[in-house]
Amino acid sequence: MTITTENKDGELTLKIEGWLDYKGSQELGTIIDNITAATKLVLDFSDVEYMSSAGIRQVVAANRTAKTLEATFSVINVNPDVMSIFEMTHLNEKMPIIAKEA
Repeated sequence: MTITTENKDGELTLKIEGWLDYKGSQELGTIIDNITAATKLVLDFSDVEYMSSAGIRQVVAANRTAKTLEATFSVINVNPDVMSIFEMTHLNEKMPIIAKEA
């Protein structure tokens, strides 16, 4: 898994590639834990192929971090397989999760 961080004037985007499994979620968690300022936090899932329950926990942690910083939060470009996980857990009803356009 690879995570690329882009910060444009306080708008922080984390582009995640590969499998967001236990090992990858630890890396993402470290990045999330070190965010100290942002006006907007976006997780770009355009290249996420798989997400485990550990990955779900990190999405929830990112949302919590955004709330603490009073930043907006969203998960974007989610493929149908990963979107089904968000739908099964009803997280798509609790935070902005946007499907990848066809």
